[in-house]
Amino acid sequence: MGLTGAGKSTFISVVTENPEIPIGEPDDMDGVTENVKDYIVNIRQGGIIYEVHLIDSPGFDDGAMADVKVLNRIADFVNLHYKLGHTLAGVLYLHDITKAKMGGVGERNLRMLEGMIGMTKWDNCTLVTTKWGCTTNLKGEEAREKKLMHEEHYFGAMLRNSHQASIVRFDPKSKGRALEIIKPHLKRRFDPLISEQMVKEGGPMLCLGDTSAGQVVADHLEELRRVEGQKKETEEAIKLLGRKFDLMLFEKYKAKSDKLLREQRVHKIGRWATRTTIVGGAIAATVVTFGPGASAFALTPAYETYAARQKSEDRARMTKLEKDFEEESQTNTHDSTGGYRPGWVRDAKVKSLDDLADNYSIRSSSSTDLSAVETVPEVATEMASFSINDAAIP
Repeated sequence: MGLTGAGKSTFISVVTENPEIPIGEPDDMDGVTENVKDYIVNIRQGGIIYEVHLIDSPGFDDGAMADVKVLNRIADFVNLHYKLGHTLAGVLYLHDITKAKMGGVGERNLRMLEGMIGMTKWDNCTLVTTKWGCTTNLKGEEAREKKLMHEEHYFGAMLRNSHQASIVRFDPKSKGRALEIIKPHLKRRFDPLISEQMVKEGGPMLCLGDTSAGQVVADHLEELRRVEGQKKETEEAIKLLGRKFDLMLFEKYKAKSDKLLREQRVHKIGRWATRTTIVGGAIAATVVTFGPGASAFALTPAYETYAARQKSEDRARMTKLEKDFEEESQTNTHDSTGGYRPGWVRDAKVKSLDDLADNYSIRSSSSTDLSAVETVPEVATEMASFSINDAAIP
């Protein structure tokens, strides 16, 4: 995790040696990462090859609504993998050492990090300072590092916790040193607090805004609501914080919808082909029958009865899918209205939650772009997942 421009994508590009990962310019404070993305690298340690998933996500610091969307996307990604039985190996929090001050945004981001991980799980977090040597004042950079480490409201509380985090410097010129930042996490496994609060079976099943991390954003939004010109944006953000985890629900019904739509297409093509055969047979049979189309008229009623029944069954199954989604989504949202109108299950153009939000959302929503992951076959392989925000280390 980290603010926009902290160097999260740079870290991943160094570790993976992937030149196609988009990286912002040194003085560019606009993040280049828009969606959560999964990059894989194999790391050998102690005779074991670990398949490490480095999760690159958008950075914070682009406004209240943007921060809510980023938190929402990260929460969706982490919660989905929690539900799939995947555990996190660690979290890297990246901080630009050239920043003269942490600022209110930075402090909020740290409190959000605390809420996502949980204070009793700090030992799963590594604080990574970046951009060393990017100023002409090395002593100034070292003084800022010292302040970060000792101030309680910065890194101090995390470093002196009974489950203390660790702190390291990142050198973008050395892949080996970057790997050393990851290796301590390879054998670690933990469940983030936000997943325990939102999706853990038997847990409180909170909406995003009621989680420890979401409450940090919600409190800030309450302050902004009183500022002239911020009301519309904050109201939209508050609606988004009111959602419960619905990506798993979407993926479940998207798979069912795709299956039914495929079957309907096959049935439609089959009916077209059968009718073509009947008509063709009728024309070929005109020499030995009572006239053009006689055989078609003889066969059509029986077939059309079957075709009508097939179409009716297809419609009934799709209607049932709509009803099932509507009923299940009623229990999966923060209020009684549900999150999305069920008609989307009939729409083949819907590919993600973002598509859903465009035409079927009853309230604001956002989606997570999940990349397909192929497991690399190795004799001794374990999987570790990290979350870095602009790079996330799930």
